[in-house]
Amino acid sequence: MSEWIVAMKDADLKEEKIKVIKTENKQIALIRKDNDIFALLNECPHEGCPLKNGTLEDYTLKCACHNWGFDIRTGENVDTGEYIDIDDPRVDIFETKIEDGNIEILI
Repeated sequence: MSEWIVAMKDADLKEEKIKVIKTENKQIALIRKDNDIFALLNECPHEGCPLKNGTLEDYTLKCACHNWGFDIRTGENVDTGEYIDIDDPRVDIFETKIEDGNIEILI
């Protein structure tokens, strides 16, 4: 069952910065890009590296460990660098909304 959770104050997430929040069993990276808010699992499917340490290039978040790139809008892998056989090299994304000055995530 999905539920909306308050992640943080809207004003605390600056443009093109990555903030991580922890839920019961997940770490979720929040990113504001062009005043839209994106939320994705803070874990690269390649070797589990935290995506918060990566770099944002346009709408692509590059993992700091092996330079894999993920579209923050869809979670799709857009650049694997080296080829690794992974069934689904995407990152889970989460729906977001702003309610009463807070960023909320659908978990």
